[in-house]
Amino acid sequence: MNQLGTHERRSFPRYDASGLSISLRVKGRLSRLQGSIVDFNRHGVAVCLDQPLKKDCQCYVTLNLAGEVLHDIVGVVHNCTTLDYGYRCGIRFRPDSALQFDAETVQAQLQVLEDYFAGSLAETG
Repeated sequence: MNQLGTHERRSFPRYDASGLSISLRVKGRLSRLQGSIVDFNRHGVAVCLDQPLKKDCQCYVTLNLAGEVLHDIVGVVHNCTTLDYGYRCGIRFRPDSALQFDAETVQAQLQVLEDYFAGSLAETG
């Protein structure tokens, strides 16, 4: 159980992703949303946005770390919670989707990013 007395549902740790920026496009929309990342791992991301996303909607996530960009990672919204300052959305990456271009490369790049942030935590912890 966590500090709030609820069970942690995540199977994998999430990392503080300072310096990582995100934009996303919901399937069927042309506009991109900008958000701030709460936490990250190779399986998904939690992001704060100024508008809600519907559960189970598909989106295309772009991540940028110091000019290194991962474009259009297929994702699905797993939850969206209203906060005082916006909406916190949990997005699960789906690089194994038939819609994912170059799936093996995307999976490898997500692993590199996770390793980077996991290593950063070990250096400061």
